Amino acid sequence: MSANGVPEVLKSSGMSEETVKALSSFKDEPGWLMEKRLGAWRAFEELPMPTLRDEAWRYTDISDVRPEDFSAYLPSPDVSSEGDLPDAVQKLIEEGEENSALLVQHNSETSFQRMDEKLARKGVIFTDLHTALREHEDLVRDRLFGLVPEDYDKFAALSAALFAGGSFLYVPRGVDVEVPIQSYRWLDATGATMPRTLVVVEEGASVTYIDEYASSGTEDDEPALSNGVVELYVGQGARLRYVSLQNWGRNVLHFNTIRSEAGKDATINSLVVALGSELSRTNVDAGLAEAGSDSEMLGLYFADSNQVLDHHTLQDHLAPNAHSDLLYKGALRDESLAVFSGLIRVEPGAQKTDAYQTNRNLILGTDDAMAVSLPRLEILADDVKCSHGSTTGQVDEVELFYLMSRGIPRREAEKLVVFGFFGEVTSRIPLKGLKEKLDRAIEGKIGLGFEERVA
Repeated sequence: MSANGVPEVLKSSGMSEETVKALSSFKDEPGWLMEKRLGAWRAFEELPMPTLRDEAWRYTDISDVRPEDFSAYLPSPDVSSEGDLPDAVQKLIEEGEENSALLVQHNSETSFQRMDEKLARKGVIFTDLHTALREHEDLVRDRLFGLVPEDYDKFAALSAALFAGGSFLYVPRGVDVEVPIQSYRWLDATGATMPRTLVVVEEGASVTYIDEYASSGTEDDEPALSNGVVELYVGQGARLRYVSLQNWGRNVLHFNTIRSEAGKDATINSLVVALGSELSRTNVDAGLAEAGSDSEMLGLYFADSNQVLDHHTLQDHLAPNAHSDLLYKGALRDESLAVFSGLIRVEPGAQKTDAYQTNRNLILGTDDAMAVSLPRLEILADDVKCSHGSTTGQVDEVELFYLMSRGIPRREAEKLVVFGFFGEVTSRIPLKGLKEKLDRAIEGKIGLGFEERVA
């Protein structure tokens, strides 16, 4: 053991079965969870690393990535108040959406959390996943790994084996959480962070949950790894709005799998935003499990420099009379790459399915940015309404000329065009603080590109 109680094997470089056992013992976890972790580690070792020969990875080269070489655990200090958090985290909180509950994961540990007392009196639970396992094992055990099993893919297996920190949100039947709940994942060390999110919204309940990822790293820093999993259970007639906002520093490799299950007449509104990281690969799967379920899937990404932002989505219609609507929009410039691969799958018997899928990309300037868009349908029922489409194009110089002829500088004209392009997504976001944060981030990217071009 080290002086602060963390086993030395957890802080050393590299991952192994010994690391998995040490983490589970350090967290004093039940035996069944250690067995799950060890099974996940074996799956990770057995599953091959994805290559460009794999259809799902045909455009995203991760041949230089060796996740097992990173340190599996990054300690962080506990704090007693928001004022003790790092200044950068405090700024994120100040600029973010108003919240009724807050959880901050600093590196591999939850360092601070709070929740309004009135929510606790209503039976709402919001805490780190390790506390939830100790205090609410009956709520966690049957759902953890239920949507993203230990062998889902190689990165999900690694996450299941070595997740630390994470969050658990439980909203009881009929409870309406009016003010959003927020978590921040902050990384300021070199190694791996593997947060896991588990959300359970019971029958007739409603909540908005915002997951934000950020760090202070630059492309000159040593590489770091983020490898997360999100499982969202939404019961009959319940409503969940889930937001994932990824704005890691440029030294971070980000892998995330988000899967949801919507019950009868349930509604899930998801927004996945990718702005940061060197390389980001996000899987977003919506399971329309029962009749009347509804999923709105929004995505927004902006790639520059040599960033790679890769999104794979699945609208999985398992039951009849369900609806899904996907809209992902991205802007690119420099030598960046954006990949979108989306599938609408209608299972046998899922009659009266109503599903839509749209991906649009906007390329700024005349550089070597590339957008790959692969919308697909797999329909195994005969009474459905499904459509898909995609577009990729450059900024219209005629539009820019028109704006500039009215006395608007080119930088401002580009900003107006890009904001207009993203407006189709942002107009669907009923969260003022989040919209303002996205506006600032997008404006910053546009401004940086302009300064580089005129330098």
